[in-house]
Amino acid sequence: MTSRRSFCSTLAAAALPASAAATRPNILFVMVDEMRWDALGAAGHPIVKTPNLDRLARQGMRFANSYTVAPVCSPARATAFTGRYAHVHGVTSNAVPANRGEIYLPSILRHYGYHTAISGKLHFAPHRMSFGFDQFWSFSSEGPTPELGYQEYLRKKHGSPAKWPSVPGTCPWPDDPLGRDVGVFKYPQEDFETEWITDRSVDYLRSRKAAPGQPWFLFTSYLKPHSPSVEPRKYFEMYDPRSISVPKLPPNAKAIRAAQRGQSLRHYVDNEEMMRVMSAIYFGSIIHVDHQVGRLLCELDRLGMADNTLVLFTADHGNMLGDHARWFKGIMYEGSSHVPLIWRGPQGARENTGKVENRIVENTDLMPSILETAGLPVPGRVQGRSFLKLAREGDAAWKDRAYAQLRTAMVRTPEWKFIDNSQNLGADFELYDMRNDPKEQLNLAAEPKHRDLVEHSKRQLTAWRNDKPAPVKIAGLAEPDYARIGEEERSELIRNAPDEGGGRARPAGKRKR
Repeated sequence: MTSRRSFCSTLAAAALPASAAATRPNILFVMVDEMRWDALGAAGHPIVKTPNLDRLARQGMRFANSYTVAPVCSPARATAFTGRYAHVHGVTSNAVPANRGEIYLPSILRHYGYHTAISGKLHFAPHRMSFGFDQFWSFSSEGPTPELGYQEYLRKKHGSPAKWPSVPGTCPWPDDPLGRDVGVFKYPQEDFETEWITDRSVDYLRSRKAAPGQPWFLFTSYLKPHSPSVEPRKYFEMYDPRSISVPKLPPNAKAIRAAQRGQSLRHYVDNEEMMRVMSAIYFGSIIHVDHQVGRLLCELDRLGMADNTLVLFTADHGNMLGDHARWFKGIMYEGSSHVPLIWRGPQGARENTGKVENRIVENTDLMPSILETAGLPVPGRVQGRSFLKLAREGDAAWKDRAYAQLRTAMVRTPEWKFIDNSQNLGADFELYDMRNDPKEQLNLAAEPKHRDLVEHSKRQLTAWRNDKPAPVKIAGLAEPDYARIGEEERSELIRNAPDEGGGRARPAGKRKR
């Protein structure tokens, strides 16, 4: 296992005072957006080099089979912060608020004395609320302090109203709904959002060092490698697209895409060159994030905070990158639902062995695992389970399965994946043998010998959907403002929620036509 002190050999890391060792651990929660589980050096990717994340995994551990239970941004993030499934907490699409009474992790940590901060993307509704964060730096206009956000930074420094300004002429497909995302970032690299999010995070860490005695929770949330495919030139050109291996498109890929309408066009791809270019930029953006994670970890060491800090790295969902001629997320195939998860406990944590855990975990399990690490009680009605026992000594009773639902739903076990498309315009079922067909190419659902397994999987999904515990209650914690928004505002937000082009779960009767 790599020594934590050798992580930044050029930086001196002062020892923590004895008094600090008795406090609750700090928490650095790093989330990226739209990163596949396999786009990681430690996962064996042949191209992507992620030395900082790989080293973090060696110092802690990596969960090789981590799944998001709702592979779209807002639903996945709300799940990570509540420990509850999307059909229970109610965030079933981007821009949809949680059900009344739902309480998020930052509010719980604040209740127990933590100082809380976000740098980057949150993506909760309504945007004006802080959702339990004391300090709010948003990459967009979210939160109660948009004047501190990235968009305002770009406006003040460059007079740019654009979110992702790019160099004219660097996009080969300006008229294609998907290809128009491509471009070289217009301004210096230090002004790119990935760098800005890290800068604000470093500012926060230094502010906490100057205010000892209170544990902190920092949610550093990078938009990348999410679209658009805009990066500073260094990362934009890091890989030659001609060297990128991409999935083979089906013969009817163009016909499949031509049949799509509106936003759905962005979720299908039929152009191999476009796939190579966008994949090259995707991988470059992951390396950019890895470099920034390295900056954060070195700063923790330099400030003497590393030994008393839990660090976790994960993604809200993945990206299909051309598998099944699909792009982005919102579906139950591995590229969309299978995400990376690296966990490094505070110094002395028994899980810090460099092991790779292959049992299946869900992002519902993050919140209870964080609370247990902090020595805090896990509230009743949280549907996830802490995986610390699994990580430290093994857990024979571990659930070892994942559920997920948006327009479609799935049950994933070590051997099988069952996908229920029946609520998505009456489509059929899918069943894959994940040990012999990991790319999900051969649908076995119609085979008579698998009839019992299909029926059993249907019953499992029905029972899972019907389990809807009441909201979490914590003694002495006043209901936050976001947990009691009015029905008129809630209905308006739902009516105006965007169609995710195949990933959105439509609230019945609420969709604006």
